[in-house]
Amino acid sequence: MKKITIATFAISSLLFLASCSSDLTELNDNTKAFTVATPASLMASAQKRYADFLANADVNQNNFRMYAQQSCQTEYVEEANYNMTIRSMSDSNYINLYRDVLQDLNNAEQILKKEKTLSDEEVQIQKNKIAILEIQMVNAYQSLVDIFGNMPYSQALDINNLTPVYDNGETIYTDLINRLNIAIANLDTQSTSFGSSDLVYGGNVGKWKKYANCVKLKLGMHLVDVNPATAKATVESAYNSGLISSNGDNAVFKYLNADPNGNPFFNLFNGNPHYNPTQFLVNTLNGLNDPRIDKFLDPTSKIGGVYVGAVYGKKSLYKSSSSLNPQFRVRELPCLIFDYAETNLLLAEAAERGYNVGGTTESYYDKGITASMAYWGVASADVTNYLLQPSVAFATATGTPIQRIANQLWIAYFNRGFEAWTEYRRLDYPNLQAPPTAVAAANGKVPVRMIYSHLDKSQNSTNYAAASAAIGGDLMTTKLFWDKN
Repeated sequence: MKKITIATFAISSLLFLASCSSDLTELNDNTKAFTVATPASLMASAQKRYADFLANADVNQNNFRMYAQQSCQTEYVEEANYNMTIRSMSDSNYINLYRDVLQDLNNAEQILKKEKTLSDEEVQIQKNKIAILEIQMVNAYQSLVDIFGNMPYSQALDINNLTPVYDNGETIYTDLINRLNIAIANLDTQSTSFGSSDLVYGGNVGKWKKYANCVKLKLGMHLVDVNPATAKATVESAYNSGLISSNGDNAVFKYLNADPNGNPFFNLFNGNPHYNPTQFLVNTLNGLNDPRIDKFLDPTSKIGGVYVGAVYGKKSLYKSSSSLNPQFRVRELPCLIFDYAETNLLLAEAAERGYNVGGTTESYYDKGITASMAYWGVASADVTNYLLQPSVAFATATGTPIQRIANQLWIAYFNRGFEAWTEYRRLDYPNLQAPPTAVAAANGKVPVRMIYSHLDKSQNSTNYAAASAAIGGDLMTTKLFWDKN
């Protein structure tokens, strides 16, 4: 309140001075600043906000790492026991994705559409920019559906409508695929776009096209149990158009070594020593002799010469288990949005399902593991030895072919909690178990969705009630439309 009072007094003083003399009116104009936000600045802000959504681990904003059971808090265990009502995480996801990401991207697009173009080159640059904005909007909307299910979409960004209807999740998916098809078709890799204002790809249109096709690949794979024909056509179309083909194509947001532009995980992990790897993660990696364990965890935190994981959902002293690798205690830790390992492992699943994606299940499986190892800096010889192990080799690893892929996908998603939780829900593997101390609302199961924000109930109650009824109840146990098994 003190800051608001001071600011109000300052503004009032300036207005008084300006009214005393017309000669002072020119002081109101900053000739070196933009009078309205530019599309480039709006997009850059949205990119940072989306990366923050993925990278954060604040219990008020992102508990997905815990739901995927890769890491957990040891002394504060409410969130690991799935208490979704004591925190404002649902509210934060609404605000982050609708207001800070989608609204900025949409505003940038509307400004671009009103800009006058003179030459054919300017027309194409404008088309590239709009397409890149569309790709990111599709990604954000998919995230919302994958968190909650049915969500505001067709009326979501109308600032004059404070009570938007909730659209069916599958209907949203179908429209997102159509929007991606248009965006991809409008991209011209021989032309430019946002340049250095693009904080993900630096304006590289060719890489944006690959990334767009990867988003399309994931949308398609999420439909395999819902609409197999559409899933197959979508995945094959994405493959034929060109996907991420190396770690150099990875979609990465690069944070800076300075607040407020540092990775939000740094602030949590650096100030909270109670955030530890789970026993399930440690046992899984140890059981496979996975060399990534030394990249994920701190070798100096071994206890009795071995890594020890925290018991998920059980309160304990943080020093009774090993800790995460110090590399995660770095402000400029990049945020992976989509990568080559993920691309290959999704293609492995597609190949296993009989889709025409140019390779075999085993070849993509091996490529996905190798890409993940390379990203984390594992030596080539260690990668080769890992793939030769009977417990890892595709032909002999435990489980069905899809389960083998799902297990490696879950490992490759380390530190990417939202994606790890999402693909676990879709593929039902690895075999995660709810802790015995989980809240009653979990019904003894790992959550398969986030409950809607309390803002829905209080500010959009009629549409909230309709949406809740349509999905089968606003419960953490209500499966999303693509989660059929």
